[in-house]
Amino acid sequence: MRPLRTAGMPFRYLLFLAVTLSTSLSEQTRADQNEDWYQVELIVFSQQDLYQNERHPTNITLEYPQNWQRLESDTSTSADNPRPAEQSLIPLETKDFSLGPDEYTLSRAAGYRVLTHIGWRQPGLGQAQSPWIIVSGGHRHGNHHELEGSIRLVVTRYLHIQADIWKTSFASTPGTGGALPGNPVRPDNWPRLPVKPWLSALPVSDDASPVTTIDTNSPVDQRHPPIKKIVVLNQSEQVDLNKPTYLDHPEMGVLVLVTRHTSTAAD
Repeated sequence: MRPLRTAGMPFRYLLFLAVTLSTSLSEQTRADQNEDWYQVELIVFSQQDLYQNERHPTNITLEYPQNWQRLESDTSTSADNPRPAEQSLIPLETKDFSLGPDEYTLSRAAGYRVLTHIGWRQPGLGQAQSPWIIVSGGHRHGNHHELEGSIRLVVTRYLHIQADIWKTSFASTPGTGGALPGNPVRPDNWPRLPVKPWLSALPVSDDASPVTTIDTNSPVDQRHPPIKKIVVLNQSEQVDLNKPTYLDHPEMGVLVLVTRHTSTAAD
């Protein structure tokens, strides 16, 4: 795995200088069935490929999983229940973030750009039950974003973070004009971008494109610019509690922090 650098400084060292996280709690990874709520926070960012020799395959499959979940706020209260039981899989507020200093460092480092910074809380769930959280960010083009895909936390014997995300460079994305070094492929060689799952249920008029996919390279679909490049990050990494975990790719990365969370759900 190639080390990441910014202005001659390794990325991991840059993060260490940016912030010292509170790690007084155990770094044990083994799942505890008696304390099975977790807080997940992650930053997805793009980074300049300093080597520019990465050749990205075009015969890739982009799809959303069946068990997907959007992070949607639910702040409903009532006179009978002024403080409702805590719900899982709702977006964290910025005040609850721990990786704010890391986002600040990335936003100021040459060659890096934060695409999204999100977080949520959830009970520990296994492979069959744990939902994939839909993520998106970066520049927007119609119904698509520069960053798309899904990420989830899985509890087996240990904790794992699993990511299946892709970053699309469109013709009009700032900084991507002209030929792309190391990847001289025709735009129409790239696969179609999958529509976000909740949009696929919307009704379609007779003259509209199919809702299952949108062909961004089709001359009859002028809602999206042509695709210049797609890079995919599909990884699964074991997570240490209270320690940042890093998913690596020459052109993007994911910084993840998983901590214990004591649920405030009413008895």
